[in-house]
Amino acid sequence: MARKNTAAGTADADRQPVFEDLLAEAEVLAEKMEEGGLSLDESIQAYEKGVANLRLCADLLRTAEEKVQVLLEKNGAFRLEELDARSADSDDGDEDGEDGY
Repeated sequence: MARKNTAAGTADADRQPVFEDLLAEAEVLAEKMEEGGLSLDESIQAYEKGVANLRLCADLLRTAEEKVQVLLEKNGAFRLEELDARSADSDDGDEDGEDGY
């Protein structure tokens, strides 16, 4: 379920999108469209919002995957590097033949 706004509305506006919230909202929108009670305009708006949420979910998943791939062993200890520290040209994160594990 999507989280309700609190008295600290500005804090909620500054909050980063949460994967679970976006996905839950997309599921609710899909259910509403499947029920068939929405007007054409409402259905289009629900579809657009659902697609936007799913795109954000995909971006969040991609970012999480990149963070996991950046996990490197250094001096016998694992550490997580910021994505900015990696080359922007590296799409697969497997340039040296290692799988990152």
